[in-house]
Amino acid sequence: MAKKSTLARCGALTLGSVAGAVALLCLAAGAQAQTARDSFSEFEAKELLAPVPGDFGPAGGSVPVSGAAAFVLGFEGPSQYNAASFARNFIPPDTIGAAGRTQYMATTNGAYGVYDKATGTQLSMQSDVSFWAGAGQTGANGDSRIVYNAAAGRWIVISFGASVADIQVAVSNTDNALGGWKSVKFTGFAGGTADYPTLAIDKNAVYIGTNDFKVGCNPFSPASNSFCGTALNVIPLNSLFNGVAPTVTNMKQFVNPYSYTVATPDRGYAIQGVMGNSSVGTGKIVSASLFDFDNISYQVNGLTASSATAATLTPTLLLGLTPFTDPSAARQPATIVANRRVIDALDSRISSNVYEAQGKLFSVQTVDEGTDFARVRYTVLDASTMAILDEGDIGTGAFDYFQGSIAVNASGQAVIGYNRSGLTSADLNGDGLADGNVSFMAQTFYVDAAGKLHAMGSEMLLKAGLTSDYHNGSTFGGTAAGRQRWGDYSQVSIDPLDGHTFWAIGEFAREYNNTAGGHPGGSGGSRWGTFVAEISVPAPEPSSLALIGLGLAGLAGLSRSRRKAAQAC
Repeated sequence: MAKKSTLARCGALTLGSVAGAVALLCLAAGAQAQTARDSFSEFEAKELLAPVPGDFGPAGGSVPVSGAAAFVLGFEGPSQYNAASFARNFIPPDTIGAAGRTQYMATTNGAYGVYDKATGTQLSMQSDVSFWAGAGQTGANGDSRIVYNAAAGRWIVISFGASVADIQVAVSNTDNALGGWKSVKFTGFAGGTADYPTLAIDKNAVYIGTNDFKVGCNPFSPASNSFCGTALNVIPLNSLFNGVAPTVTNMKQFVNPYSYTVATPDRGYAIQGVMGNSSVGTGKIVSASLFDFDNISYQVNGLTASSATAATLTPTLLLGLTPFTDPSAARQPATIVANRRVIDALDSRISSNVYEAQGKLFSVQTVDEGTDFARVRYTVLDASTMAILDEGDIGTGAFDYFQGSIAVNASGQAVIGYNRSGLTSADLNGDGLADGNVSFMAQTFYVDAAGKLHAMGSEMLLKAGLTSDYHNGSTFGGTAAGRQRWGDYSQVSIDPLDGHTFWAIGEFAREYNNTAGGHPGGSGGSRWGTFVAEISVPAPEPSSLALIGLGLAGLAGLSRSRRKAAQAC
């Protein structure tokens, strides 16, 4: 397990300091307390771009797919052109969406869209501010998440409030996303930013994790907007899905303050509740470790569907993943050399939902496993013991793989969506675009009895990036200016009417906002787009999969024994 030394972990805290006493104090503190990973202690505010002429465009039509494996239908979701038309022009988009019974709803920073599932036809496009006003709130500041509660037949959306200290929660009145919403707001982190809110739901509650930032938390840099800790907000289902209006009655907020000088418990970063069929009374958490290049897990006990006030947290378990570090910037085949490695692949936090199925927990994250290329790491845990059943990295050759998301159905079939990019300018698939463009991909898997993932065919190209030189915020032909934020997440969800149909949404690089790109009078910059894909996975044949599973289970056990022996050495 890769772990930063005291000097490396403490160095970020004294960066820019000229006082030897401060440096010595930091070293002394490092001897008694772990320091949060550097990438996690950095505040990652989204960037607001000024509205510019020509920042508008078509909503995008559906793209029916024929003869391509399990890729059934694809259509464009909200784009930066849509967001900018509302004067809500942000990067990154924070791409996310969920499938309901007849509709697909997608949210981004700036624009929310609703689509007909059968055809991909856009039914509605509005600003995030307009959506929240209709739901009863004033203003919005992005970082939206959305899931669909099939049991209740309702959508739930969260976002920053007008104040970034607040988290607002909206629940649809019916299973029609156009049929009205009601909302509630609570303080996520008073006086600061309840950043990067996550969202999950199980039989007991809704789980919202936040990374908290505020000026003054870091004694070595008191004027900076610094990391202050994390929080897990647990809201009982009956408070939100009560048929009247959502409330936060009987909510429990677990606050984990971070200290720069004394030991701090590791409750994770970008805390992810687990989607799925957790047992009544218990919720599960899987998260990237705050301190180590590893993941952690723990449970929320004492829950009921009506109250979380008596809930408690179990101790944290460090999982012991195969060593990795945070990824570096992703590559693209730009003509300008300086732009070839500027795409921000974020870090190794678990940025999208963790799923529970068949007594196992499934998660993905972006890592560098030692090759200097970004890979999408999947991990399978035993839901009872949290033992690692399987882990693997998606990605081969000179490509970067990043911003992954996963969903797993009750039959043990999984779809993982992700971005892929690289330096190659070749067009081997004949679509007229460089294969190295930042594109949206997916791969399907089945899970054997031992919990091992097995690929079902090759990866699928869902949407190719339309430019080889994405550098949002600067113009065509120029050098990338500023941090090229990407993501910060994607999402795969399961169709509530058909467990073998998955819906994946991710970001892709759109055309330039200039005349050549079809936008006369535009600013000349590149733009992000989002793409939604319907993926159908055939139902498994139980007899054949059972035989395969028995054989592979034996191989998996042998592999785990060998790995444990190697670790003991």
